[in-house]
Parts: sequence; structure tokens; C-alpha cells
Amino acid sequence: MNKKLVAALAAASMAALSACGSSASGGGGGGGDTVKVALIIPLTGASAKTAKQMENAANLAVAKINQDGGVDGKNISLQVYDDKLTPEDATKESQRAITRDGAVAVVGAQSSGEALAIREVAQRSKVPFITSSATAESVTKDATFTYRIAPLLTDYANGVVDTAKALNLTKPAVLNDSGAAGLLLKDLFETHAEKVGLSFAGAPIEFPINGTDVSAQVSNASGLEPDGVLIGGSAGSDHGLVAKTMLEQGLDVPLVGFSPILVSDAIKIAGNAYSDLPGVYSLQNLDQKKAATKAFMAAYQAKYGAEDLTEQPAQTYDALMILAAALGKTKGKGGQALADALDSIAPYEGTSGKEGSKIQFTKNRHDGFTGDYLVTYKMNGAKAEQVDLTR
Repeated sequence: MNKKLVAALAAASMAALSACGSSASGGGGGGGDTVKVALIIPLTGASAKTAKQMENAANLAVAKINQDGGVDGKNISLQVYDDKLTPEDATKESQRAITRDGAVAVVGAQSSGEALAIREVAQRSKVPFITSSATAESVTKDATFTYRIAPLLTDYANGVVDTAKALNLTKPAVLNDSGAAGLLLKDLFETHAEKVGLSFAGAPIEFPINGTDVSAQVSNASGLEPDGVLIGGSAGSDHGLVAKTMLEQGLDVPLVGFSPILVSDAIKIAGNAYSDLPGVYSLQNLDQKKAATKAFMAAYQAKYGAEDLTEQPAQTYDALMILAAALGKTKGKGGQALADALDSIAPYEGTSGKEGSKIQFTKNRHDGFTGDYLVTYKMNGAKAEQVDLTR
């Protein structure tokens, strides 16, 4: 990866996406034939900005793929569906995409609730589905048509605890949201903490997901006199609110979590907390020092303007690129043939993941990332800076 690749990707991202509305087919394919792919994301609701970045990244990938000849000479046509961050709408939109619109594959699902709903439709329809954000292990457990290009929740939880150990915390408090991910993270934190010999200041404290006031929960945590706070949950706004409330109440200790800390809603709500607390640390599946990541960000900026991107857009880009490679093997056909092609795809180093990490599926493992693939960041106001805590 070098400056030439950066330029090539940037040029690809500027290719005309001539379709109007919510579909994009890019240019450079053969004839009028297309291979239809669905992107199902929550364009409405609290996660709309990240979802829009995922859509932009998907369009970048489609433009690149089609400029390079498409799939067996056919363009990929991307149709975007809004699931409004609900399992009910995810079910409805995936059924519409597959049965009415003829999608041969589905990409997306920002949360595990959406992903589990799409998984059921994909399984019944025998249509491969790649989630580029959902982290719960249940999404791919025993799946034959569902794949993941995103971190596992267990890996996130273990990384948060390991970061606390690397920071020499000895009695952090745990705050977790009331959603499914938060409740699972609480248990995962406790399991790994026991394994590595880290004691918590007290029992985990639950706060309402997407709430507007966490003052009581932060006050309870402060009463434990912790030397840090580990936060587990899925809503970025909650993470910013916890940091803001910690600063207001004088709980002047490091805050450690994963990617929701980095989203724009969290940064906006946190205000000065991300710079005034002793340290706000976040794990994410994005290595901003990696050449492929720099190339992706340059292409994104050239097309859509400067934005702070988290892992979800990069993972969405990678999902489309891997899907295109598999579709190339099947000459654009879906179904079991496409699942078999995904199961035998060559190891792929994408825009997401740590330098040197690879994405690969097998028939018995549909989680693309394994090993050491997460990167640690420390917030400096609204900016996230990569740090190496192992030194």
C-alpha cells in the first residue's frame, strides 16, 4: 500500500454514482446486468450518523468494484434499507430486500438485535448475510448463512479489562447499560477480571440505555472510591453522558471502554470531559497508522468531506470487498454457492483491523477476525490518538 493506492482509491471514490434515491450501481461494469446487494442499516434514530457513514463506505466499495470490472462483468447494484434500529424493521426490510427486490446478499446491521433478526430471514431464504457491526457471539453461532466482519463482544470485554490492568488500575468500578449488550458485558468483564487477577471496587452498576440522567449511578460508583471506571454498553450517547457526569461530580479517574466512546454523539455530549478526566481510553477495530486504513480514509474524505470515522464504516467497506471476491467465484450467483465461496475465501487484510491482522471465514467459523486485531486509543478532547500500553 502506498501513495499510488491512496490516489487510486480516492479516484475511485470520486467516480460518478449516477443512480438516484437509495440505490447505487457505480460505473465500469458490462452491459446492463447487475448483481443486487442489500445494505440494511439504521438511517433513522440515535445511530443515524454512523449508519450514514456505513452507507457512504459501502458506496465507495461499490464504485471501486464496478470501476474494476464488477462481478464477472456485471455491476453490483447496492440498495439501501432503513431498519430504524429495531429488530422488527430489520425483519421487514430484509424480507423486502430478498423476496421482492432479489438481493443475492445482505450487508449491515449496526446492532446485534438487528443482526439476529436479519439472520433468521437470511437462513430461511439461504441468502448470505455479512454483519459489519454486530458483536454478540449469538449472531454467528451455528450459522450457515451469516458472517461477521466486526469484533466479538468477548474480545472487546477482555480488551477493556486488559487495558485496565495495563493502566495499573487495582479497583475500578463497572458501569453497564440495561440493554442486552450491557448485561452481557458485565458478566464478561467479571469473568476476565477473575482470570487476570483484577478486583472491582464493588458490584457492577446498571444505568438505563439511551437515558438522559446517570447522576445517581455515577454517584454510586464514586461512593466505591474506585481508581477507574470500566463502561460496557452499545449507545455512544450514554458513554459521553457518563464521562460528562463523572467530571461534574468530581469522579476524577480514567474511563475505559470500547468503540462507542469514539462516536460523534459521545464526543459532543462529553464536552470537556474527554480532555479533563485523567484518561479516556477506547478499543476499536481500526488502525489509523495502517496504509490500507489511510487509503480508505483519504478516499472517504475526497468523496464525502472530512469526518472522524470509527470502525463500522471501514468494516462495511471490507464486507463489500470480500463479498465481491466471493461473487466473482460464483459469477454473481447467490445461495449455497455464494456461502461456499465465502467459506473458502483467501485471507484478506482490509481497511479495518490492526496492522497484520486478516479476515478469513471457514465452514466452521464465520467470525472473520481472530487473534490480535484491536487497537487502543486515548481521547484528547474530540480527537482519538493511538497508544501502545504494552511498552
